[in-house]
Amino acid sequence: MIRLVDSEGAKKLDEDARKLGMPGMVLMERAALSVAEFIRDKLLRDDVDKKIIAVCGSGNNGGDGIACARILHEWGYNSEVIIVGKKEKFTNQTKLQIRLAKNCGVALKISNPVKLITEKSEFNQAIVIDAVFGVGFKGKLEGDLAKFTEYLNMFDSVKVAVDIPSGVNGSNGRVEGVAVKCDYTITFGVNKLGIAVYPGKDYAGEIIVADIGFPKKALDMVSPDTFTFDESQISYYMPERREYSNKGDFGKILIIAGSEEMCGASFLSALAAYRTGGGLVRLFVPEANRQSLQNLLPEAILTTYEDSTDKVISKVTADKLEKAVKEWAAAIVIGPGLGLSKRSKSLVKKVVDLSEVRTVIDADGLTLFREIVEESEDRRLDLVKDLKKNFILTPHIKELADLLYMPKEEVKENVVQIAKELKSCSGEIVIKEARTLVAGGGKCYINNSGNSGLAKAGSGDVLTGILAALIATEKQRPFMVTPLGVYIHGLAGDMLKEKKGKYGIIARELADEVAEVMKRYTE
Repeated sequence: MIRLVDSEGAKKLDEDARKLGMPGMVLMERAALSVAEFIRDKLLRDDVDKKIIAVCGSGNNGGDGIACARILHEWGYNSEVIIVGKKEKFTNQTKLQIRLAKNCGVALKISNPVKLITEKSEFNQAIVIDAVFGVGFKGKLEGDLAKFTEYLNMFDSVKVAVDIPSGVNGSNGRVEGVAVKCDYTITFGVNKLGIAVYPGKDYAGEIIVADIGFPKKALDMVSPDTFTFDESQISYYMPERREYSNKGDFGKILIIAGSEEMCGASFLSALAAYRTGGGLVRLFVPEANRQSLQNLLPEAILTTYEDSTDKVISKVTADKLEKAVKEWAAAIVIGPGLGLSKRSKSLVKKVVDLSEVRTVIDADGLTLFREIVEESEDRRLDLVKDLKKNFILTPHIKELADLLYMPKEEVKENVVQIAKELKSCSGEIVIKEARTLVAGGGKCYINNSGNSGLAKAGSGDVLTGILAALIATEKQRPFMVTPLGVYIHGLAGDMLKEKKGKYGIIARELADEVAEVMKRYTE
């Protein structure tokens, strides 16, 4: 588990370090050194004539940038400092860094941002250190600074952000207007939430988390409620797969999905469940799907029904479903390709009423779930109060907006804050977005795998299958396997992108690629 901090968390980390006796100037010097070492080793090597321009603000982020330029100057590189902040707002540490830089012979000037635009520019082909605003920035760049940032982004220069690109909100990644478009971001101690999600991530470029000497005790005090994964987490959180076992030990997965004209969703979820290690998959589908599914996936168990779509399910179907839910399933998926008929609603209601195992509600199941709660309780759905502990909802932004009775654009703009609010729900909510979030159990996970090639029909069905296979066997750390499933899904997309490109990814190949992820990271 890799922790993420927002603006307040970053501020608290600094404060805790100082309470433990770590001087602020020591942290500033270490931060500056980490940026300088990255620039030297990654971007400069022996090119001592390359122009390096540190554009600095008045706060401590500016102090980091000034110190970085000084260190590079001391190493013999061609660096200079341009301060675009106001003198009256200089922090004490920044004042000390200005004096030290001048004493060491660093070229330094304080300039109005607009004046820099009109002067002959040296930004083109330079390395630009962005140290104007730090992780505490909120709102938007305005006036001269906004004009200067637009100007700076025009140049063919390599831009390196100190901690976070200026103009990006450190807590939610929002960019209200303009921000510095960086190639690299060197952030300190712990990664920042604002560059883990879009659009902030888009402005950060490649992110490097640098160890600048925060005391371990201070790092341990960073809240673990917001986090992400990397590849090392896969084997750690994967449910155990013992050699002395049988297929029943690896989960009996019930997938209630599909309609007369749509069996693909059922197939994709089932295939993904098997590729993730599921032991047995039972498809509960219309009789019309039988032949296709038997040909596509003979490994699956089929339970079929012939009820009309304009009526609730018959007693025969209800009895079949109850037996599968109550006596057989270790995990359930309901919703993919199900449709919004009366029959579908009665299937969802039956599962909602009966299920005591972990249950993924997806796609059409989400719409029907909301309707069922509204009809039975005569009120709006409250996701925090109404979500049972064993339920996992997997909405995309439009579906989440419907579940929250909010405009889609408002949800999209505030998705991080919404996820933080939803983390108090008993169950889990997987918010499918460019950077998928998982909220629940008091935690919020931000996914960092995947690419735009996953924005294809069937990709979500693959995710439900992955989740079902993991939750069917994991008993000790139930919340952690949901983020793990999301991470594996994205990683499969990343691996497939290398083979097919972002345009060429299709869902059935994505499901097959999950097996490659399992092989690479768990064996």
